[in-house]
Amino acid sequence: MKSLALLPIALFFIATSFAQKGIHESFIPTAPIVIDGDPAEWNTEWMLDPDGKFLFNVGNDDENIYLRLKVSDDLTQQKIGLFGLYVKLDANGKKKGKMGLKYPMGKDASELKKDQPPFRQDAAGRTYAKKQLLNDVEVLELLGLAKENIVSSRLGLMNGIQILIVADEEGAYVYEAKIPFKAFKIDKTKTPILGITFETGKMSMAKSAPAAPNTGQAPGQGGFGQRSLAGSYNELMVPGYMWVGVRLK
Repeated sequence: MKSLALLPIALFFIATSFAQKGIHESFIPTAPIVIDGDPAEWNTEWMLDPDGKFLFNVGNDDENIYLRLKVSDDLTQQKIGLFGLYVKLDANGKKKGKMGLKYPMGKDASELKKDQPPFRQDAAGRTYAKKQLLNDVEVLELLGLAKENIVSSRLGLMNGIQILIVADEEGAYVYEAKIPFKAFKIDKTKTPILGITFETGKMSMAKSAPAAPNTGQAPGQGGFGQRSLAGSYNELMVPGYMWVGVRLK
């Protein structure tokens, strides 16, 4: 009888464990977060997404959400540099939020159609190539605030968003953002868990699909600078994706 009495308790803890899957505690900054690519004031350890593509942190205070990502995976970096990165927010703690932003926006059609020269394969050459993919990231797109998405200068926004992506000395992409709750009309007091989706853009399957920077590798091979061919499968067609539910404080 005693073991049977314990059964509902055990089931409760199992159910709670499943219910909390993907839910993380927000951290509270102990010093002002400066959006500059320097991790000095982020008083928390990196968290790793289940697929191992992103290191991330999410924090908040009474007025702002703070996000940072670190991406070292070559293929995920290509998707970000060539096709952009979406951050979508859902005040109900769900996946696939409709409000948020796209930054960087990725390359325009004319740039994507250019066939790039082969990248050097030495470490310094690869790091330089990764930095070059981020050589024009001064524009972002705001999602869900109007019928049409709003395209704005990264430094000219009126709603207080601050955002930056840089390549560090080892070639990892470091992304930081400060997003006021009011920028997307989120009421923190009514949002115990905020759903956040990170999703890269992807290569189009259209006949005019762009060619990624060429390393001279055969189609389908991994490695930074993978070349794509229109009409054939390529891993660049599959977006990098991560969802996290954040318990706000």
